[in-house]
Amino acid sequence: MEEKELLLRLQPLDLCCTICCTHYNHPTTLPCGHTFCKPCIERYWVNSSKHNCPLCQKTFQSKPELSKNTDLSQLLEALHALDSKAHERCPSCTGAGALKLCLPCMAPLCEDHLVLHSEKTGRQRHLLVNLITTNWPCQQHEKGLQYFCMSHSSPVCSSCVLQHKECQTFQLLDLYKRKKEDIQKKILDLEQNITSKEQIVVREKEVFCEGQILISDIKDNLTRDFREMRDYLEKQERASFWRMKQEQDNVLKEKSERIQHLIADIDNMKKLRLRMEDLLENDWIAVLKDTGSDDNYTLTSSTKRQYTIDENRLVDTTHAISQIKKSLLSHPLLEQVPCPPKQVFEDTLALPTEPSASCTQEVTRRLPKRATSKLLQCATSVSFDPETVSCRLCLSQDLKTVTVTGKNQSYQKNGRRFTVSQVLCSEGFSTECNYWEVSTNDSNGWSIGAAAFEIGSQGQLGRNNLSWCVEWRKERLSVWHNGDEIQIFEPKPSVVGVLLDCGEKVISFYSITAESELLLHSYPLHFQSRIFPAVWLYGLNSGNSLKICDIQRATE
Repeated sequence: MEEKELLLRLQPLDLCCTICCTHYNHPTTLPCGHTFCKPCIERYWVNSSKHNCPLCQKTFQSKPELSKNTDLSQLLEALHALDSKAHERCPSCTGAGALKLCLPCMAPLCEDHLVLHSEKTGRQRHLLVNLITTNWPCQQHEKGLQYFCMSHSSPVCSSCVLQHKECQTFQLLDLYKRKKEDIQKKILDLEQNITSKEQIVVREKEVFCEGQILISDIKDNLTRDFREMRDYLEKQERASFWRMKQEQDNVLKEKSERIQHLIADIDNMKKLRLRMEDLLENDWIAVLKDTGSDDNYTLTSSTKRQYTIDENRLVDTTHAISQIKKSLLSHPLLEQVPCPPKQVFEDTLALPTEPSASCTQEVTRRLPKRATSKLLQCATSVSFDPETVSCRLCLSQDLKTVTVTGKNQSYQKNGRRFTVSQVLCSEGFSTECNYWEVSTNDSNGWSIGAAAFEIGSQGQLGRNNLSWCVEWRKERLSVWHNGDEIQIFEPKPSVVGVLLDCGEKVISFYSITAESELLLHSYPLHFQSRIFPAVWLYGLNSGNSLKICDIQRATE
């Protein structure tokens, strides 16, 4: 009973000197009450100019008399006695209750006696390892395993080692220490290599990010330069055709005026002919009196100047356009890079196309190729909420399509109906992983994302901390949250996928094609309420619409 109480009260550190961190050797208590090994405190004072306590720093006027603490010495002796003998009488240590093996002592230890062998000192009086339950102790001699046979790769006891005289055997503790040191060195080398590799990864990521920024800047510059060149060429095209139109209009004007004069002359000459014919037939006296004064009419009208096209001006314009073309075609740089066909280029840049007839057919075409998609494993059916749709929008009968109308709709007023061209879905999520897709083929200006229930009727998608969205506006793709915009240098998505992972608390936006799922951006979520899918249609052009795609949940 006394041994059990001693084990419960004492811990190894309770009987350790704070200078050498081992069990007291000749414990000595100073006047301040702190106890140290007598050799340790004497060495401490030899290296110090004054006699003070290492713990409380109390200074003594003279060197205190160092007497042995007999009570503490008796406790140490009792602990050492338990340390060497108690576990031998413990049924848990020798039975199924053993947890660790002390190699120097060659003793299995239970939870109660494990504390007696767990001191951590430089001497390493005890060394604990996991217990080998299959062959401890020796099944033939009931002895501790003190040796290790390298030939048979097995620990053996002091009796079995006599049967391994021709084998290469070592002291188990010494061999374990050497192997442990080798493994620790290898671990240290691995940690150094890991640190070095991690530093390389960090540098590579920094270089990659710098490259991405550089590429983004170059793409912006190229986009601006090509846009300016297109604007310049379009301007020159308009100017060239304007010049030709001016020449054409001038010729048309002059020719029209000349034709009008000629027609008037013809009418006048016809009248003159009739008068002359009448004179010849009815008044021969007037014929004799004719002086020929009317003959000058035809002479004055025939001398009018004829307008001709300024061929030099048109030739100069054509020559200038040819020089521009020659200058553009004289740079071989782009010829060194393979250029994709026009259709592939347009699909890649997602140039504005004619609205598709049906998004459902497009989704049906994609599903077989993406049947194993991890996104489709989280597919969720959603539909628009008639209670939140703006008066500028209308919903289809199946509540899957929202369209801009030419005039405001007379919906019933309520506190949740948006004042801007937005609409939430009826389904809200706060658990699990949810995924939905929206087709953008029938709209050139939109925001697609999600919003918390508290966004309010006047809240704008992405412009507050309660909503997140990806936006296509003015030929520009970006993501929005809390009023902050991040530009995404990707073409317009024909289908936008939204993944709301409530478990990981993250929302992600994807550009979906028949062959790929491109991650555009992800936001961490900090919410307490449900999150609802939401869309925002820009502009007042009636007919612009967004459609929720009918997708099916894929099985793993």
